[in-house]
Amino acid sequence: MPITYQIVGCTNPNGAEGVDYATNRAVKTGDYDFKSLAEDIQFATTVTKADVVAVLTAAKEFIKTHLLQGQRIVLQEIGALQANLNSKCFAQSVIPLEAFDPASYIKGCGIRFRADADLLRYVRTNRQLKRVPSELLA
Repeated sequence: MPITYQIVGCTNPNGAEGVDYATNRAVKTGDYDFKSLAEDIQFATTVTKADVVAVLTAAKEFIKTHLLQGQRIVLQEIGALQANLNSKCFAQSVIPLEAFDPASYIKGCGIRFRADADLLRYVRTNRQLKRVPSELLA
């Protein structure tokens, strides 16, 4: 199955005026959800769907718990997940103050995913591409 992409407009990387730029962007073709994953695992193994769902649900809960404890979740041959913070920069001179509240400088929290090198290499070497219609090519 090919990776679908679309040509979309983008800003000039050098800041020059008067030239329109375009780039290729991957296009989502659908979702592969929890239910679909459980069904595929059931059909590929001798495990019942109920057992697969129970294991995936437990794995999800353990992953959430350990991310909140600051641990990196390493899923062999898939990749690694780690919680990260988005924070404002602040002058180092304010750090020693007793009234300093580091949490007030945190703008948000997210999860960083880093794909396993072998998985990334597989996708890069086995990819097929398919262009979908774009406004720029009308």
